[in-house]
Amino acid sequence: MLTLTNQSTPGVPGAQLKNSKQPLTRDDSHATLLALLDEGLGCWPEYRAQLSSHLPMALDALQQLGASSARLREFNAHYGARLQPMPTTPSAAERPQQFGRIDDYPQWFAHYRAALAADGRDALLRAELPALMAGVGAVAFHGLIRAGHALRHGHAGELAAALAYWASRHQPLPEPSDTRPLTLTDWLAALRALPGAEAMPKRGLISERMADWSERADWQAVAARLPATELPALARAAAALYAATASFTVLHMVTASAALLALRPWLDESSAYPRFISAAAAALMASGAVQRTAVLAPVDKALLPGWAALAAGAIAQHDDHVIKLVAACHALEAADSAPVWHAAAARALRPTEPQAP
Repeated sequence: MLTLTNQSTPGVPGAQLKNSKQPLTRDDSHATLLALLDEGLGCWPEYRAQLSSHLPMALDALQQLGASSARLREFNAHYGARLQPMPTTPSAAERPQQFGRIDDYPQWFAHYRAALAADGRDALLRAELPALMAGVGAVAFHGLIRAGHALRHGHAGELAAALAYWASRHQPLPEPSDTRPLTLTDWLAALRALPGAEAMPKRGLISERMADWSERADWQAVAARLPATELPALARAAAALYAATASFTVLHMVTASAALLALRPWLDESSAYPRFISAAAAALMASGAVQRTAVLAPVDKALLPGWAALAAGAIAQHDDHVIKLVAACHALEAADSAPVWHAAAARALRPTEPQAP
């Protein structure tokens, strides 16, 4: 069970950042965020070769960290230049017949928007999340991550878009063959004992590498053996691994952990958490960084910048992944005081060290 304390209410902006000398000025940034999200609903959710649009997620993370309205508008203009409008108008609200077809995104969007208006957020999430969590690793967890951001600010249209993207890129992994429980230490050791990344095809997308690993019988014999009670420890281990490696793939595990926490009130934990753990096992192998889990250095929080400095550093740049990671780590630390969230956020803001896959 993801047992983290001090969880904020979904849809309500987070508290002011800790360690600030004075409260951060938000002016009308929440209203600006909602207006920009309105504008973004007409955009296609991907650009170039199956790259997820991070615009709504990064805007939410910036506002969470204390960015001004002017900064939100500046980021929106900079990032939005790469996006294309939705090629078809989402008119019919009829539910598509199957998951996993990106061309159905407009129809999924129309369907979820109508369902939200008719049934409300809580009923829709409880009805849809069991099926969506079966494909939680889709596009490197981005359906889950985008939904987590949408819940924080409470924008119904953006939540519909997030669920629609998740549904249209849904990617179930094969059922694992062994579910006998292992401790986190033993589970990570079992993953490290699998062949290295050099034994696998060279594939560019995280989701492609995750799919390749999930087809292996030796992976299927390990992936689901971590009990759900170890999930908080797994999230902390992912943050520690990111702090040690700056792995781009592991970064998504950290932001996905924050999103999973946001969705917790609507999840059936007995089925959702094992799905997430299996996807995390595929992501760990896809990262190529799993070998570094053997020795993860302890964190001395006294040597790290305060959260106000980390937030300012994230707000000042255009790297959407860094912005999202810092915001996710701050939210996770608010629920779990482990220093590793601080270390991961600080590592993301080091400009001189290239990120691993």
